[in-house]
This record gives sequence, C-alpha cells and structure tokens, in this order.
Amino acid sequence: MTNRELDLEWMELIKQALDAGISKKEIREFLHQQTEEMKAKFEVI
Repeated sequence: MTNRELDLEWMELIKQALDAGISKKEIREFLHQQTEEMKAKFEVI
C-alpha cells in the first residue's frame, strides 16, 4: 500500500466519522489517546 492510498483511506475514515456525527475534537482526542497508548506499549518492550 502506498502513502497516497493510505492517506486516501484515512481521509475516508475521517469523513465517515464526521458523517456519523463525531466531532473533529473527538477524532483528535481519540487519535491522541491511541498515540499515547502505543507509545506506552512500546516503552515496555
């Protein structure tokens, strides 16, 4: 999968979330939380 394909996939996911009524702020908070969880997971390894 190319970066362009991945970007388009992310754009579609975000569009679907917005269409479902999820706010931009909620999307940002979710992504931030996932990033922090991944950082914590890899710090343990």
